[in-house]
Amino acid sequence: ETLMNWPIKMINYDEARVCLFDPAQHNILVTRASLVEIGFSNIDMSIDFSTFSEEVSNKTYDLIIAESHDTGGAVGGLMRKIRTGEIGDNPFVIAITTSWNNETDHIQNLVDAGIDDILLRPFSTQNLQSRLGSLVDCRKNFVVTSDYIGPDRRDDAARKTGTLKAFTPPNTLKAATVGDTKSHEKITAEIITMKADVTKERVRRLAMKIVVSMQVKLDNPEAGEALDMEAIDATARELRRRLRRYGAADAVELASALTEITTEILDPDAQSSTQFKLVRELAQGAYTALLAVKLWKQKLPRCKIQ
Repeated sequence: ETLMNWPIKMINYDEARVCLFDPAQHNILVTRASLVEIGFSNIDMSIDFSTFSEEVSNKTYDLIIAESHDTGGAVGGLMRKIRTGEIGDNPFVIAITTSWNNETDHIQNLVDAGIDDILLRPFSTQNLQSRLGSLVDCRKNFVVTSDYIGPDRRDDAARKTGTLKAFTPPNTLKAATVGDTKSHEKITAEIITMKADVTKERVRRLAMKIVVSMQVKLDNPEAGEALDMEAIDATARELRRRLRRYGAADAVELASALTEITTEILDPDAQSSTQFKLVRELAQGAYTALLAVKLWKQKLPRCKIQ
């Protein structure tokens, strides 16, 4: 839930690093003025999306605020890349989007990207300060799936009955407000450790998604017709990308063979039960090969994907 009426309290944001994006010059100046009034002083601003993308890719921030209206989904796509670790060095950075657009599809795209909060315009300095206070003091736990990394927005019933394990993300904005060097050192170490844990879980779930999809194709061809083969191919390619980053040669080789077949079976005429079985076995084999890598042997969850 969004905490609109979070009690305002004095938090020292002077050391926090902010990246602010808005293609509208007037709006970005208004937002910056609100941030300065709240107590921020280290603020990078950009009205150009490519510059904004470069900044979040190459610099370290404690807070990102980006206007999503009139960007054609680009902000959501960028936020998703941050959360999955494709760009930047901190997938857990606090990210807020602002927007004049309150249409359901637009909001859902941002939520699915893993942002922390959405501020609909026009908003007041008090609104912004209240949201920031809640993100410093009681930020939501994160969850990882094959399609999503970000705040856990499930209701209590879903949390109790679901299989997803939530974790507390490192919060550099909170560390910056403490003003303790040791806090920054500690949180940097936490980010490195948690990035590895998230990547391991992401790899497992990517492989699981492919395995389960192929099993559906084999067991229930009618239901399998509804599966998006392009999405399965994209999943296989992400699996290969992530395995490449860790130099797991055997796993990458299997994942490469996997993507060759998932590309082939985009053509319905090339699909067969033999191909589906091979895709299933290659996906599970790639994950199993990763488990055999000495670097990961003691750390990866040893769960069988079936």
